[in-house]
Amino acid sequence: MIPTPLLRLLRYSLYLTIIGLAVIELIIDAVALGALASFDYGGFRLSFSAEKGAAGYTMFVTLITLLFIPALTFANVIVNRGVGAAAKLNHIINEVSISAFFTVLWFIAAVVMAVYAGNGDCRGFSLCSKFKAATAFAWFPFFVFLVQTVVLVLIMMRIRGNGGSMKTPAYEVDGAENLPTAAPPIHVDNDPYTHSAKDENAYYNSNPQVAMPAPA
Repeated sequence: MIPTPLLRLLRYSLYLTIIGLAVIELIIDAVALGALASFDYGGFRLSFSAEKGAAGYTMFVTLITLLFIPALTFANVIVNRGVGAAAKLNHIINEVSISAFFTVLWFIAAVVMAVYAGNGDCRGFSLCSKFKAATAFAWFPFFVFLVQTVVLVLIMMRIRGNGGSMKTPAYEVDGAENLPTAAPPIHVDNDPYTHSAKDENAYYNSNPQVAMPAPA
């Protein structure tokens, strides 16, 4: 069983890793797109429309990743700044859904890039090398998102097991563990004669010099 603090650390670390990988992919993909757009082969300009489409889709996925994931990572900070609507991003069910959605997007991006990159050797061909680099790097965000989705599912199971709801923020995974327990039931004796007898016994026990009256 993975400790709760480790799950919280994994969630935060994986989000930061995704942001870093997306920034690198943005740069590599921009270089590949630039090379495709400016490629000149002996005075002939080749369109590379399919390759541009693949790289363009990867660029789109990269940009929306850089838009949503930082908001997820620092949503609690944004909420403290007064943007209350950002809290909904961290509802555990929303985080699981968003992470799974991006896992699919990055898988499609990596597969499409791999189809047009081919399996052959570039043999020093600059355009080929740049496109293959963008293709290879597209797999890293996919795998990290896949691991992140698993971690978030584990956090969701932990929250549900602790009595939390699907709207509990993912960063409060241990919040349900600290809920106050129910107070033990208080027994109320409504028989006044029982209390009277107990009080009399306590009085005579604490005052042995006073004799208890004989029953009539």
